Amino acid sequence: MTSRIAHTVVVLALCLSIGAHWVVLQSVAWGTMIARYAQQTCLTQAVAQTFDGDHPCNLCKRISAAQRSEKKNDAQSVTFKPDLICATRRITLLPRSADFLFARVEMTASQLAHSPPTPPPRSELI
Repeated sequence: MTSRIAHTVVVLALCLSIGAHWVVLQSVAWGTMIARYAQQTCLTQAVAQTFDGDHPCNLCKRISAAQRSEKKNDAQSVTFKPDLICATRRITLLPRSADFLFARVEMTASQLAHSPPTPPPRSELI
């Protein structure tokens, strides 16, 4: 039971951190606007009025104001912090690699002509 509550808390915290609460609030505002405008006009015109941007409701205005103030706070809180742990870096160059010399194998044509010995027959596998 506690793990279910912990998972729910983590999911809610992640949703708040990515701004999902604004999406939910804006969806509620749009739904309310469509329902209100549909009482006065047809549904297509109500949807058009909702999303044209010329007829925002009070909730839409408050949501956009809150989002703007949140963005201003985020922009002001960004400060430069120098990384003192990795302030100096050392560059080391590796020495040039030397060519590897393979041992020479001298074989005559008579040694190359012989085929390798054949293995004995395996009667167990046949």
